Amino acid sequence: MYDYDGEPCYEPTLADEIMLEYQQKMKDALLETVKNNIEGIKQENERLKEENRKLQELVYGIQQRENSLEIEKSQFQRKLRYERLSELMGDFEVTMYRVDDNYVKMPKCSNCNKDRKIEFISPLGKKMTETCTCAATKNVYIVEEFVVTEFRIDRDGKQMLMWYEVKKDKDEEYDNCKFLGKKAKVYDEGANFEDLDVKYYNLYFKSKEQCQKYCDWLNGKEVSQNLIISPAQTT
Repeated sequence: MYDYDGEPCYEPTLADEIMLEYQQKMKDALLETVKNNIEGIKQENERLKEENRKLQELVYGIQQRENSLEIEKSQFQRKLRYERLSELMGDFEVTMYRVDDNYVKMPKCSNCNKDRKIEFISPLGKKMTETCTCAATKNVYIVEEFVVTEFRIDRDGKQMLMWYEVKKDKDEEYDNCKFLGKKAKVYDEGANFEDLDVKYYNLYFKSKEQCQKYCDWLNGKEVSQNLIISPAQTT
């Protein structure tokens, strides 16, 4: 130990150097252990995350399969009910006819272009077009044929007549039955068309020929104001 200016000064001994070296080694070893532990925890977390992801995929797949089986079960039950209903109603099926409307274009004339437009120059020198009269459409009534299921029920001495129309569902593999409603009526042979108090789409015919006669009568009532003609337009 040396004393300069009244302050003591110690020279490190061999024991001190050994202690310092030991402390540094312990510190380095401790840091390495902590580092290894942290790395191990990270790897374990990654492993657990991957197992959790696989487990979620497995659960999702099971749920999807359960939903698919439930849908298949529901479709099978509905199809089975329909088949039973079809078998029950099959003996009551009858072919009926009804009027349907359809819009058709008039024959194209030779005075217009391919778009059925007549081109001309206005007094102001502008190029204009006007829809040709041959582009007009008219409503034509046609015969529609379909199968209905007919039921007759006696209630309080009165006979009730009901019809169910079989229609194909676009989203299903089977048909569905639709009640035609109280407004539906069957045409009585020999009845005057002028005296019929029913909309044409609610009137049903047992004869295709009679329904065609009704269509012809409706077509004869169509007048020129029903033609659809577009106004002239500037090009």
